[in-house]
Amino acid sequence: MFSVLAVCASSCGVSEDEAVRPREGEGFSDAPYCGSFGCVNPYQYCAEVFLEFGRSPPICVFDDVCERLECVNSNRTCALFDGFPAQVKCID
Repeated sequence: MFSVLAVCASSCGVSEDEAVRPREGEGFSDAPYCGSFGCVNPYQYCAEVFLEFGRSPPICVFDDVCERLECVNSNRTCALFDGFPAQVKCID
């Protein structure tokens, strides 16, 4: 039963404390989706972005992705967490 709850909790929406949104004039229309082995560009991270409406599909982003984003909760800071896929979300 615990494993079912853990899967649901991790796959459900994004909390307001973790959510980011693009700054005015910014977006991800230029970000390619990740392939099976990550991003073609070795300087990019394959990452899920924790948006207000949910997680993005894995897309290729540079390490300065947070410069294009702002946290929904202005008391938090955007951060890129390494992994596969990486995560872009807000933290304390």
